[in-house]
Amino acid sequence: MSSEKRLPLSRARLWLFRAIAVSLPFIVLSVAEIVMRCRGLGGYPAFLREAGKLPTGETVCIVEPAASKPYFYANPNRPGYAEQTNFLMPKPHGTVRIFLVGESAAKGYPQPRNLSMSAFLREILTTASPDRNFEIIDLGTTAVASFPLVYQVRDALRFSPDFFIFYTGNNEFFGAYGTGSINTAGTLSTSATRVLRSTRGLALVQSFDSWMYGKADTDQTLMEQMIGRTVISSDSLLRTAAARNLRENLSSMLADTQRAGVPALVCTTASNESGLAPLGSEDLTGLDEAGKKHHLNLLGQAAHLIGENPSAAIAPLSSAASLAPRSAHTAFLLGRAHAAAGNTSAARSAYLQARDLDTMPWRPISSTEQAIRDAAHAAKAPLCDIAEIFRNESPEGATGWVLLDDHVHLSLVGQARAARAMAAALGKSLHIDDAALQAVPDDGALARKLGSNFYDAYRVNHTLRVLFGIRFMRESNPEAFARYSEAVRDAESQMPHDILEAARSWQTMTPHAGGLRPITGMIARVLLRKNRTAEALSLYEMAARQVPDYTSWYLEYIYFSLACRERLGGLREQDHATARNALVQGRFLLAKGDSQTGLTERYIGRIHQLLGEWEEAIPLFLAARSKLSSEDLVACDQALIASYLKTGKKAEALALIEDGVKNSARFSSIYSALRGQIE
Repeated sequence: MSSEKRLPLSRARLWLFRAIAVSLPFIVLSVAEIVMRCRGLGGYPAFLREAGKLPTGETVCIVEPAASKPYFYANPNRPGYAEQTNFLMPKPHGTVRIFLVGESAAKGYPQPRNLSMSAFLREILTTASPDRNFEIIDLGTTAVASFPLVYQVRDALRFSPDFFIFYTGNNEFFGAYGTGSINTAGTLSTSATRVLRSTRGLALVQSFDSWMYGKADTDQTLMEQMIGRTVISSDSLLRTAAARNLRENLSSMLADTQRAGVPALVCTTASNESGLAPLGSEDLTGLDEAGKKHHLNLLGQAAHLIGENPSAAIAPLSSAASLAPRSAHTAFLLGRAHAAAGNTSAARSAYLQARDLDTMPWRPISSTEQAIRDAAHAAKAPLCDIAEIFRNESPEGATGWVLLDDHVHLSLVGQARAARAMAAALGKSLHIDDAALQAVPDDGALARKLGSNFYDAYRVNHTLRVLFGIRFMRESNPEAFARYSEAVRDAESQMPHDILEAARSWQTMTPHAGGLRPITGMIARVLLRKNRTAEALSLYEMAARQVPDYTSWYLEYIYFSLACRERLGGLREQDHATARNALVQGRFLLAKGDSQTGLTERYIGRIHQLLGEWEEAIPLFLAARSKLSSEDLVACDQALIASYLKTGKKAEALALIEDGVKNSARFSSIYSALRGQIE
């Protein structure tokens, strides 16, 4: 049999076949991407979004805590986050809406939200101009560099801003999209970084990242996880790239606000220069073993002199600095010697050099600080030079522990001082007289009004003890770890056993996107059980200011605050208004399906009971019961039984009690006691 002869493919068909073969994988991937997008995967969530409408027609909007997660592609289970904040659209009449943009320092960490720089700023502006409602919406986001904030600002521009404040520049190395981060952009240009962001937004890429990096090391803090490079030398190109990125990203944000006709204030960011020793390893480049030994001997000579005769320590330290000009530790010790000798100008120069030479630049350096000034100057935007203001107010010539709690996060005093500097810079634009700002009470009085207290001071000290317990922090700054450990021990020695137990329990709780449970609320519960109602009331009211509106946490603390007031003498007219507002928020949460735990229904029901609305509370408790367990279920049943009895439903109350006696195991005695009371 003769074989059939095959005709060769035409050139056109050959190229068509090749095109199909090449494009087929892209078609398959595109289809997969479309399918995944239809299922809600991929992309970037909005930093601010509309959450739903109120019965009045206003729209509740939210700062989305987890919106930055896609930028943490190498640690998706441990991302940074913003604090949830809620506001209304359209903007209420008479409201001045100011967005504060930055990282964790702008957020106010480690202080609670009622003692953050944004809280101080609002209090200062409101006191100076009481006829207006100043709304400071804090967008501070943990562990991001400036690049993600460009997109945050674009989102914020949709929500009727009157002003922007930029307090950014602390995380250009180790934040998400920092040059030395695990979520790095390295030395990429800004345009290349935008391409990288687009690629990382693909659902396929995000799914791969989740599979690849999904197992977070829970033994590491977020700070430890973010380090992509443990050594960034003083001449590294990563430093040049960090300054360029900050300047270009801040310029982009300023250009966006100017195009929208919204004024902006640019701030330099403060860091701990005179108190915090360099964090990274020493750079003794160029020294042989003999040179290193000589350098070490010179430091040893100076160490004995700094405390007793600082002027005499300057000579050996200067020789050591000449021998090892890239040694951050040497420059730091030289700063201490000059400060102790009273030469603040020389101390400032040495401290800033030490900061710039630090091979682990968790603090801003001179070039990134200057990048902020350059961006403001180029955009003709007003500058609030907080870094310089703090230095000029520091007795050592460089900023230290009075104004900073760690490397870049402000102390309570620093939060107030930064807010006051911002208010002074904003005064003219907001038409507030200097005299009115100067008449605002001092920082201590403001802190007391905002709710500073013993337990939040303990919270901050514990947080900082944990921070300085990180290995590289503890090795470089053992005095800081000892300082905060001593402060925690001192506070705990003053706590009764039951309050200490609550404080220790608070320490075990893991922060989540949106915040950390206030220690004030946990201590208040102990005090309430001890019938120390007035003290409990004060702490519950603080706790309510430390959590976002439109959350079950807020409803919980409002309920307990009102319950304390009722116990102390009855509810006032303003308390009824607070209760009604809480009910509106609770009903909004239920309408949006935010009731997974049952706590929302439970506390709405309890607030109805405080208002004497026993019948309205019953369906809420019934809805909560299926979602609660243990002590929470027992407490819900007790409240439900009270409503049954108040509305003449004794049979339903007894039936619920019988069910509890039979099925609640270790709590059955509580139900038996309730039955005895009814009978």
